[in-house]
Amino acid sequence: MNMLKSSHLISSHLISSYNYVLLKDLARKLKNKIKFKVKAKIKKYSASFRLLFGLPLKKKLDKIQFEIHLAEHCNLNCAGCNHFSPLAKNELVDVQEFKRDIERMGILFKHDCKRIFLLGGEPLLHPEIINLMKIARDNFPNTDIYIYTNGILLPAQSENFWRGCHDNNINLMISRYPIKLDTEKIKNMAERFKIKIFWSSAPDGALNDSSFIVSPIDLNGNGNIKKSFANCYESNSCITLSHGKLYTCVFAAHVHHFNEKFGLNILITKDDYINIYKETDGNEILKKLNNPIPACKYCSGGRFSKSSRKIKWHHSEYNINEYL
Repeated sequence: MNMLKSSHLISSHLISSYNYVLLKDLARKLKNKIKFKVKAKIKKYSASFRLLFGLPLKKKLDKIQFEIHLAEHCNLNCAGCNHFSPLAKNELVDVQEFKRDIERMGILFKHDCKRIFLLGGEPLLHPEIINLMKIARDNFPNTDIYIYTNGILLPAQSENFWRGCHDNNINLMISRYPIKLDTEKIKNMAERFKIKIFWSSAPDGALNDSSFIVSPIDLNGNGNIKKSFANCYESNSCITLSHGKLYTCVFAAHVHHFNEKFGLNILITKDDYINIYKETDGNEILKKLNNPIPACKYCSGGRFSKSSRKIKWHHSEYNINEYL
C-alpha cells in the first residue's frame, strides 16, 4: 500500500512538473506575442507622428554600431532570410579588406563604437575567424563585439577558437532555431573559457516561438520612402559595413544576392550607401545614416506595417515568393 501511495505521489509530481513546464512555455509565448503587438503599435504611431509634424524619422545614434559579414553564405538556409544568405554564392570576406575597412572605421569614429556584430551568412564558416576577431578588437578596444551565429558549428570548434574569443573579449550571440543543437556543450565550453553567451530566444537557450516576421519586397519600387524608413526595424539599427561602404540597413547591402538569383535589377546607387574612404567626420556619417535612402521604396512599409507577415521557420526552397 505504501509503495502504491509513493508511486502515485511520484506520478502526480511528474505530471505537475510537466504541466508547469507547459504552462511556463505557454506564458512565455503569450508574453512575447503581446510584447510584439504593443511594440508594433508604438512603432506605428510614433512613425506617423513624426511624419505628420516633420520631425526626424528616427533618433540619431550617439555612437555607431555596425555589422559585417564574414561569410555571405550559410549552413542553415532559413526561408525568407533578410540577409539573402540562402541565395548567396559561397563567399568569404577578404582578410586584408576587412582589416582596411575596420581600421578606417576606427579612425572615423575614434576607435569608439557601441557594438560590432561579426555575422553572415554563418561567420563560423570563415577559416580565419580568430584573426578577424583580433583585428576588430585591436581597432575597437572597448567595444562590445559579438559573433552572431546559428551555433551549429560551435560544438566542433577547437580550443584555439574558444581561447581566441576569451583573449579578444568576444561575446557569442546565438540564434535559436528548431534544430538539433548541443546547447550543453556550448554552455560548458563558454563557461570554461569565461565567454559570455547571449541567446536570441530564452536566456537559457531554450526554444521560443520559432516564427519570424517577413517584410515583403515591393518589386515595383512603389513604397513610401519616408514611411518605410520610419517603420523599419533595420534602418539606422542594422548598419552594415560591406566592401568599404556603410548602409543604413541589411537590405541595401545584400539585395544583390536576390538580384543575381532571380535575374532582377533592384537598383542600389551611390545615394544608398556611404563610402567610408570619402568621409572624414564620423558625426556627419551618423547624420547621413539617420535618413531614408532611395532603396527604401522597395520595402513594403517596414516590419511593423500591415503588409508584413509572420511565418513559421523552415528551410528555404529558394523560391522568390519567400520574399514577396
